[in-house]
Amino acid sequence: MRIHSLFAKFCWPLSIVALMVAAGCSRQPDKWEQARLRTIPAAGRVMLDGQQVSQATIIFWNDAVPTSPSALTADDGSFHLRTYVPKDGAPVGAYAVSIAKTTETRPPPTDPEAPPPPIAITHHLPKRYQDPKTSGLTVEVTEDGPNEFVFELSTK
Repeated sequence: MRIHSLFAKFCWPLSIVALMVAAGCSRQPDKWEQARLRTIPAAGRVMLDGQQVSQATIIFWNDAVPTSPSALTADDGSFHLRTYVPKDGAPVGAYAVSIAKTTETRPPPTDPEAPPPPIAITHHLPKRYQDPKTSGLTVEVTEDGPNEFVFELSTK
């Protein structure tokens, strides 16, 4: 009986205080999260000569935005931009756009004693689209949206 009364007198109130302190200690954003620009959902599709482009990297470029929103296209050519976390979109503003799809292959060595052969890079889209300065692709992400962008690329 005496142990029970000691618990009731000392431990029970301390456990209540510990729970109250733990409840008040929610995670606060760190300095990097606080510095993030607000993002607006943005998505779209990439087509080449009328065919969807899968596994292409799309990057939105704006010198005023510290990190470039980007995405990888799905099998149907669709994408959802990511600036900080998946599908969060992009900050409001005007962007130049680059789109690239490459694969790398290394041929098997012919001589086991020789250095490995160089990696061959295959470009599946016209190279002009890889550079935001030559792509000719620009967009405006707006507060009101809908911020759905379709990029119709051409091999011509």
